[in-house]
Amino acid sequence: MDPKSFAQIYFITMPIIFGITAVFFLIIGLRGIITKRPFLVSSRWLLLVIFLAFLPGISMIFWPASMPFVIKWLNPIIFTVVLVTMYFTLPGYTVFGITDTSFREALLAALQKLQLPYDEVLSSIRLTSIEADLQVSVQSWVGSGIIKIKQRKHRPQLTEIVTAMNEHFRTSSVSTNLITCIIYLVMGILMAALGIGAVVFFQNITELLTEPL
Repeated sequence: MDPKSFAQIYFITMPIIFGITAVFFLIIGLRGIITKRPFLVSSRWLLLVIFLAFLPGISMIFWPASMPFVIKWLNPIIFTVVLVTMYFTLPGYTVFGITDTSFREALLAALQKLQLPYDEVLSSIRLTSIEADLQVSVQSWVGSGIIKIKQRKHRPQLTEIVTAMNEHFRTSSVSTNLITCIIYLVMGILMAALGIGAVVFFQNITELLTEPL
């Protein structure tokens, strides 16, 4: 592909990526701020958005051959390693708008509703009836956390637990911490502004590239 064609494709896709990323951040931020309730979403959605954000860097391998080797290959390799690492470290669900108390109450209520006996140990909960381990990590100071299950074969049970937790958050009076939601809202606004700016900038660049010499 010649440099001019590649640049035109690159300039078209960048605003689209900014737009999709902005929509994701805005949905997460506004959901927490409007409902004023915690909620959980699959961490795979976050991984997908990160992949889209890294896509321009990964696509550098398709840049014209005249590009320096370091620029063409180093960034794609780094981004790919980061994505693979996050793929294995982000299974499970991310929770937004929680405090230590509200997260614990929702989790225990879900286990009780699903009739799953458990033993609490450090940073995890042993589900004794199905021989599975729930791993939890809560950053209450920003109102977010992660819940995942160690044994992959028990992911359907994790989905049931998350569904029950979301129901508890919707129907019960719980304490909230919306700092992460506010951060996501601000990031969404910034990404939308970057997308609009990219459209204007790339439009001008495209006009220059298409002008006859």
